[in-house]
Amino acid sequence: MHYVNFLMDHGKAPYRDIVDMNMPGSYFLEGWALRIFGPGDLGWRMYDFFLLAVLTASMIVIARPYDWLAGLFGGAMFTIIHGAEGPGNAAQREEVMTVLIMAGIAFAFSALRARRPLLMLPFGFLVWLAVSVKPTVAPLGVILLLMSIPPLRRQKEAVAPYIGFGLLGFAAASFIIAGFLLRYHATGDFLSITKRLLPYYAGVGNLRIDTLILLLPPRIAFIPLLLITLILTIRNKDWKNWERQALAVTICFGAFSFVAQRKGFAYHRYPLLAFLLLWMGLEFCRAIKMQGWTRGLGLTVAAGVLLMIPGYCATIYGTKPNVVLTDALMQDLERLGGPRLQNQVDCLDMVSGCTGALYRLGLVHHSGFLSDFMLFGPAGSQPSAYYRNMFLEEAQHNPPGVIVLTTSGLAQPESFEKIAQWPQFVEFLNSNYSLDVTRICDPSNSRGYRIYVLKSRNVALTDGHLQR
Repeated sequence: MHYVNFLMDHGKAPYRDIVDMNMPGSYFLEGWALRIFGPGDLGWRMYDFFLLAVLTASMIVIARPYDWLAGLFGGAMFTIIHGAEGPGNAAQREEVMTVLIMAGIAFAFSALRARRPLLMLPFGFLVWLAVSVKPTVAPLGVILLLMSIPPLRRQKEAVAPYIGFGLLGFAAASFIIAGFLLRYHATGDFLSITKRLLPYYAGVGNLRIDTLILLLPPRIAFIPLLLITLILTIRNKDWKNWERQALAVTICFGAFSFVAQRKGFAYHRYPLLAFLLLWMGLEFCRAIKMQGWTRGLGLTVAAGVLLMIPGYCATIYGTKPNVVLTDALMQDLERLGGPRLQNQVDCLDMVSGCTGALYRLGLVHHSGFLSDFMLFGPAGSQPSAYYRNMFLEEAQHNPPGVIVLTTSGLAQPESFEKIAQWPQFVEFLNSNYSLDVTRICDPSNSRGYRIYVLKSRNVALTDGHLQR
């Protein structure tokens, strides 16, 4: 999404000029992050730290009436686990969504605790911004708003101001996202992509439900700790209020979100992980203050989590960004012309780092296809004929000077043979392009790329346009 914002800054419109299925809130929020923290790697890391700080602060606010250390525990453990999963997961959409939901719930709890209806406004705004990142949050936002009604009535508070401010927050976030789409005249194109591309992506590369359930805990060692926490939940009866119920609903949402997406990516687990850790912290912090076996179980959970920390820290220490392919590709593109390749490179890639190389070189992509999963699918899938025709017609009408083909594909082994499933494109490629170089950047999994250069000797690249 960094690169999409780069293209938007260079006159491209999301959805209209860029074929991408991310929700508009993702671009809107990341655009602000780039402006505040900067476009470089350091800025992106600072943005990730900012998100983690907001998450931890929100957890502390939620836990404060019970034990603020529970919130600190939840935020710290989430940060450690997140760091161990590598820099590739920094500021992923699920992390942003999780932070927005957690902060929104902190405002909702504060609104009812302090009897200040106005605090429901940021609750509605933040939760509905999360909806603009992942629409599956919408039911959660509505459920949480409705769940606040019974406790308000028990407190003999007027319900209308709280619900009204919450709905006003929903509306404010909706208007901002609608304004984003209208600014780029992309509403129709967004709806078209949602209709054509999302169903295809949702239907390929899916894991079995039983496999997804096994992947729910970040590590197997968490399972006995979660079972003990469940026992403590049954034992600790003194805070069975709407806040506990709201956290339980959010945990269920996190599990549902992970399973419903069916891809099993580690960052898809973030909403579940954050609220589970907060729940664990609340339960064992309260149990430690009790007597007898309840305190023993609380200490067991605390000790078990602490014993995991060295392993996670060792993983963080040994994790390094894998930028070998990106660095090699940058050198090859510099060799082929560097700035003269402006608007002349097409990446046929999933997640290897081709667009990352273009971003670092400041090169605008030739076509609107920044990923190739809609062109080359896993075995048994039916890639979109609509997008294949669109891509091939554009390439035939205005061929790119350079095509970068990587081995990366959606839910399929690393291989250059992914293009064999589209004979028309193979014919176009062989007829009009010559192979410049093949590089295998990671022999352990055959990850690499090939660069194809337009054959015509009468073609020169000048200011990013083909001159014959």
